[in-house]
Amino acid sequence: MKQTGTVVEINGNTAKVECSRQSACDMCENAENCAEKCKKVYATALNTVNAVVGDMVEIETDTTGVLAKSFAVFILPIFFAVAAFFGINAFFGEDFAVIGTFAVLVFSMVLIAYLLNRSAKRRVVSRVVKILPNVVINESEI
Repeated sequence: MKQTGTVVEINGNTAKVECSRQSACDMCENAENCAEKCKKVYATALNTVNAVVGDMVEIETDTTGVLAKSFAVFILPIFFAVAAFFGINAFFGEDFAVIGTFAVLVFSMVLIAYLLNRSAKRRVVSRVVKILPNVVINESEI
């Protein structure tokens, strides 16, 4: 997965890159009026090309890792919930199984998201792959 952004901070061999949420808003009918479009996302990336503050860069994240984490957060809890339903239903009945299934679903989503977020803060998963040329727009050309 590739994204472009601006380097806002350098810490040793890592760069803090400010990226806009363009892909989240591309297909939205209300994109022009949406306040969410203006929000910025910050990524910490390994600075492999010696970018400096202010450089426009392209960062790359392993797509397989992103998909695996998405699977873990959204699909794995469903498997846990189904297993919990059958296990609780066998011992306590259907009334408790429904409540227990919902509790297991929510708890597992929160726990997995927390653990993945915690591990992501300890290691850098993105890297700066290229410095993009700064394009200066002359106002007389507009």
